[in-house]
Amino acid sequence: MGHHGAVPPEPRDIAFAREKAKRTLPVSLLVLLGIIAMYLPLPQRFVAALPFVIAVVLTVRLLQFLRGQTGHEKVWPVITLVLTGLLLGSLAMQAAFYPSVRAYEECMSGAQTSSARAMCEEIRQQGPFGMDFVVK
Repeated sequence: MGHHGAVPPEPRDIAFAREKAKRTLPVSLLVLLGIIAMYLPLPQRFVAALPFVIAVVLTVRLLQFLRGQTGHEKVWPVITLVLTGLLLGSLAMQAAFYPSVRAYEECMSGAQTSSARAMCEEIRQQGPFGMDFVVK
């Protein structure tokens, strides 16, 4: 027994924790890199897909490594998969409606006044999810 009754961790528990950390850290860094890339202007923003796809592959491998572990060990990898999937879905929607998204973003980047921003909102409303698109 250790100091104050604490039981020292088993060497295999330490090895497991190290291996899990070694597999988790690159995923975290890739997701962070992808999120940062999402702030790039179009079309450079689509570079974010690469770290997200690699993060998904590494997360699936991490979940395979964690097979047989308790459910709480797998919570964060599953959350990472869901979050990364949502971000990839967002990129896919921006790619699918690229002309509308680009026009809106270019308008907003040049809008200096509230009336100019209101005109940009009209562009957004005429886009794929605006009312004008549904009515036409």
